[in-house]
Amino acid sequence: MLFCLFIISSIFIPIQTISIEDSNSTTTFSTDKLPRVGPLLDFRILPYIGNGHIATVVYSDFIYMSGLYNGENGTSHRARIPSTVNWEFIIISKSSLYTLNVSSGIFIETHENHEVRIERRIFASQEYTELLVTHVVLIRKAPKGRKIVVPVKVHEQTTSIDINFTVAARNPQYVLLVGKTREIENNQFQPEGLPVFVYYTPLPHKGLELDHDETNRTYLFVTSIDSNQSIAKQSFDYVTIEQQPDVILSSHISRWNNVWSNGHIEIQGDDELQRQINSAFYYILSSLPPLLTKSEPKQFYGLSPGTLSWGGREGEDYAGHSFWDTETWMFPSVLLFYPTLAKEILSYRIALRDSAVYNARLFGYEGWRFPWESARTGVDVTPDCCPTGRLYEIHITGDISFAARQYISATYNQDWLLNEFGGELIYETARFWSSRVIYNNETKQYGILTVLPPDEDAQPFKNNSVYTNVIASLSIQLAHNISCITNKTIPPQWLDIVSNLYFPFDNSTKTYLEYEGFDLKHTIIKQADVALLGFPLMWSMNDEVRQNDLLAYEPLTRTDGPAMTWSMYSIGFTELGDFDKAGQFFRRSYESYVRPPFN
Repeated sequence: MLFCLFIISSIFIPIQTISIEDSNSTTTFSTDKLPRVGPLLDFRILPYIGNGHIATVVYSDFIYMSGLYNGENGTSHRARIPSTVNWEFIIISKSSLYTLNVSSGIFIETHENHEVRIERRIFASQEYTELLVTHVVLIRKAPKGRKIVVPVKVHEQTTSIDINFTVAARNPQYVLLVGKTREIENNQFQPEGLPVFVYYTPLPHKGLELDHDETNRTYLFVTSIDSNQSIAKQSFDYVTIEQQPDVILSSHISRWNNVWSNGHIEIQGDDELQRQINSAFYYILSSLPPLLTKSEPKQFYGLSPGTLSWGGREGEDYAGHSFWDTETWMFPSVLLFYPTLAKEILSYRIALRDSAVYNARLFGYEGWRFPWESARTGVDVTPDCCPTGRLYEIHITGDISFAARQYISATYNQDWLLNEFGGELIYETARFWSSRVIYNNETKQYGILTVLPPDEDAQPFKNNSVYTNVIASLSIQLAHNISCITNKTIPPQWLDIVSNLYFPFDNSTKTYLEYEGFDLKHTIIKQADVALLGFPLMWSMNDEVRQNDLLAYEPLTRTDGPAMTWSMYSIGFTELGDFDKAGQFFRRSYESYVRPPFN
């Protein structure tokens, strides 16, 4: 008899709504001075605003759009759109304040002197994802009777090193930039440059004004960006013609309120940690599509660890590429609170399935092989500086399958399996692994040779990475487990592979070896690797082996390893009941990465 089996890890987290109107110290991040390096703004610390379609670091020179890349193969990076919102007020201010409100997704800039108070709000609209909106209110402080003019310094650009732009229209209502990226990523999957259309409101050359009898005035400056000109224009017109400025603002806020109402994490007794969690979630959500939007559905093009607001230069923040960080480190928290957004992340991989087939065939294998780094087309865009990742770090395919496993376990979405290519994703990744294994006639076991494990210090490649082999086994098992739903026939050899796949293990110390021939006494590792078997993979092992793995590999780990390492050790030592050590690793996993004032 065939049974559908899933390993389900569930956590019940009671939630309460974060009130937008009652934003507090854990949801607002303020400073009276912007961070600088010498005289220049420090863009590495400034916050960003985004909605999964467009994003920008405030005051920076560029805006980025999801899926818009320029550059061939390993040089592919996010295409830089000139910013339309990086202008500044020319005012002698008695006081200034700069605030990121993560509960409403708004950056607020205020200036005040004896004449006027200026409130500027910048946000990437949740209502219409094509829109980047600047909402400005001038409030008179001086007595009526004199016109007040606030000059603005405009850093207007209409050119880009990545996009061939032309100014197609310029009038008092809008400027239209029409562009196409200069280089294609891959000629097989992208025959020509990618189009982009930018509509934006021109700023008044005289500056912003309050007439002699006005107490306040509201300005709305709108930018609309899309690959479809009619959609960009439609969204631009909706705001500039049909809606009042305050309606646009309140609609955006209510949609962010809905996001937080769907789920968030609450910490009792540690407001500073609560701030870190709120800001971390905000920055992830700002690179994902809205839960509620009036925009037409768009293909999502991946959640890069560098976010949607960075990646315009080769080698900068992964150039906007997606790789194992997406499914392994960011996907799980999104899944628990926002399963529809988790499905969007998986939809990116599914949409590029033809490239996954191509990648597998390129190396002589079957099924779907996902690239180590992916951008627009789904071919591997890992830079030439890191060829071993491109060639050997194939655990990414298993990582994506494991994300699908988590999604099905959490949602049991059979429609996704049957009608949205979820079943194909699971089956074809399993087929890749079944073609990738090698049978050893002497040991009567299967192995996976020439791979690079998560520990990237194991250069250039090793044989039988235990992490890779485990995640391959889980991938094949998953295809079998869902076959009673998908009605896919599972070849008997696949089950034989699962039963006889080799997992390096040291019997004398009862410890899993990171790879075949690993030296437990003298090898330094970059990051958590074997520790991942216990969590998140939840590989079946007894408590003794789990403890031995943690105690063996923790002292071998480089002190400058990535943050995720320490969070995995924190979870592991929590399982063992060593809460002091777990707490130390937990704090280590985030404290050194916080960047005040906007976190």
